[in-house]
Amino acid sequence: MKRTRRSKKGGRLFIIALLLTFAVGMGGSYFLLKGKFTFDSSFLKDAASGRSKPAYNEQKEAPRRLYEGSDPAQIEASAEVKKAASLAAAEEAIRKYMKSYGVRLLDLYMDKDGIIYIDLGDELKKNFKGDASEELRLIAGLYKSLEPAVPGLTALKILLEGHEAESIGGHIDISKPIGKEIAENI
Repeated sequence: MKRTRRSKKGGRLFIIALLLTFAVGMGGSYFLLKGKFTFDSSFLKDAASGRSKPAYNEQKEAPRRLYEGSDPAQIEASAEVKKAASLAAAEEAIRKYMKSYGVRLLDLYMDKDGIIYIDLGDELKKNFKGDASEELRLIAGLYKSLEPAVPGLTALKILLEGHEAESIGGHIDISKPIGKEIAENI
């Protein structure tokens, strides 16, 4: 009987020592390594500051507004804004291409680097039931339809309800601007 009590006591001491060693190791690791594994994230900065604007609005130069709402008369008159005919053509190309998907065009921007931001309604993501090839055709077709309408186009960024999205159907990453290479894949 003495032997079992001694082994139980020794087992408890071993577990306590093991837990104490684990806790000291975790605490030490945290304080030694906390500065080495930090990363810069605009999402975390936005969340900490309480802002709800998407990261694409944070540029040195404000994006040129090409289109807002459904009234083409709201296009800003500026020397930097594309001609109204090419803007109308870009809007028409998007509306025509997205008509079969039943998606609203909410807004359209172009930044100084020639990246066009297309803000579409979230019904695109909700109603999309295609596979990876259908998603690729949708994105590449959208790029190809804009390419002739907007001569300075370098890339396309798709937003859903004003927010960045990872993908439309879960297959293709749209969190970054999409360039000409996607249009060449189909």
